Amino acid sequence: MKKMNKAVSVLVLTAMVLMLISGCGSGAGSSGGNDQDKQKPAANTQLRIMSTSGGDKYFLTTGICKISDDSSLPIKVVHQTVAGDAEAVRRLKAETADIGMANVFVASMFYNGTYTFEKDGAFKEMRALFAGPSAVAQFAVRADSPVKSFEDIKNKTRMATFMGASQVYTKLILDAYGKQENVDYIFISSNYADMADQIKDKTVDVIQFWSGAPCPQAENIEADVPIRLLPVNDQAIENIKKAIDPSAYPAVVKAGTYKGQAEDVTVPATPTYFIARANTDEETIYNFTQLVLENLDELVKIHPLAKEIDINNLTQGLPFPLHPGAEKYLREKGYLK
Repeated sequence: MKKMNKAVSVLVLTAMVLMLISGCGSGAGSSGGNDQDKQKPAANTQLRIMSTSGGDKYFLTTGICKISDDSSLPIKVVHQTVAGDAEAVRRLKAETADIGMANVFVASMFYNGTYTFEKDGAFKEMRALFAGPSAVAQFAVRADSPVKSFEDIKNKTRMATFMGASQVYTKLILDAYGKQENVDYIFISSNYADMADQIKDKTVDVIQFWSGAPCPQAENIEADVPIRLLPVNDQAIENIKKAIDPSAYPAVVKAGTYKGQAEDVTVPATPTYFIARANTDEETIYNFTQLVLENLDELVKIHPLAKEIDINNLTQGLPFPLHPGAEKYLREKGYLK
């Protein structure tokens, strides 16, 4: 009987000790859990950034992704490949991506729902973050081509460009030379990879690309075929400014930029903007703006074109309102007066 009572006593004592331990553990666990939660950094917000493959924008955007991997800021930037600026803006509107890079004239047309974006409707929720490198409109021919200028375009010269906005832009240039579509020239919708093959194979006469100069795609072409650029006259640049891009300006591509180019060539250029939706979180866009503008030296190491992101001119040719997050950062740093 004594043994039984002793056993019961041991069991009761054990149970009490376990309850005490459990109670302390629960209290400590709860308190400790809260402390850990407080100490744990906030989960990174993922931002999907878009660019075409292989061009300047690709190197810049993937460079930003790399910098975000090493940053303590609570954002994670990942890359999505798109066919061009138009697709980037459409994805932005559809909310299947978060940050894009677009030439001002493309973004402006989509913002207002004009020209090639008339069927899409106006995208008034688009917001600018800050200006990136300028995009230079380069029209290239083989060095041995008989086409020396836009004056020589005739008899359905084959013009390879991106479909849509780039063709609107090119048509405004050709209008200044009195050229008629389907009479003097025809458009062949293409992409950078196909243009390279087309100019090498002589299945097109002129290719057009948007980039800094030299353009990476053009340099790849020149591994096989020397090329040169066609100059664009003042009236053509004025046509562009009046119709679709008030921020357009003449840029000089120096002789020797391409193997077949013996002289300086004047062509149109336009600012490129980082863009987002108005409903994207203000703090997130603030952090993205900070990530890029405070790591320009690192970006330059990835691609020298990052030098063209001018912190003293981050709202040049501003096509539509700034995102509040970007505006807050720019004002705090004195970049926006």
